[in-house]
Amino acid sequence: METTNARTIFFFGRPGSGKGTQAKRLAVDLGWQFFSTGERFRDMREGPSVLSERVRAAYDSGQLLPDWLAVFLFKDAVIPLERHEGILIDGFPRTHAQAVLADEALSWLGRPYTVFNLVVSEEEAARRQLSRAQSDPRPDSDTPEKVQFRLATYRTHTEPVLQYFKDRHACIDIDGEQSEDAIATDIRAALSLP
Repeated sequence: METTNARTIFFFGRPGSGKGTQAKRLAVDLGWQFFSTGERFRDMREGPSVLSERVRAAYDSGQLLPDWLAVFLFKDAVIPLERHEGILIDGFPRTHAQAVLADEALSWLGRPYTVFNLVVSEEEAARRQLSRAQSDPRPDSDTPEKVQFRLATYRTHTEPVLQYFKDRHACIDIDGEQSEDAIATDIRAALSLP
């Protein structure tokens, strides 16, 4: 698969797989933009508006936000980009409908893309989420019950999205249980970066 021309890179993995960490790290290294639907949703959940109330209720219980809202945020992040500008995306797409739209939009815009899937076991993903919640307040994953709900939601809605991208030869699996540096090295190697 050709990855060196990709200017849009999606990071997938179970909640707690480290995809946000790796996407941010690569964005800094490459000087590309970083976009996270999770971060946007966390920002949106604050405040007294009706939107904030709705986002807060869904987000805090670990549910996926509506496709239309995720797509709206994705559109706002990608449409203004010039062809040479790169973007790393964490947390989108999370459903088949979002994946189809992303594929169609990026193809139409002439933006090659790559998908990295950080492979982490459910047990390790659960351990990381609960550990993270102790230092970084995350109302969507601060109890074992919420973590298990998030993992089940991932299995139901997001794992099938990976197959969609694998069928297009756009998905690269990376061992997400290595050290942070080793993961970053594998990602850079897959992108033919020094």
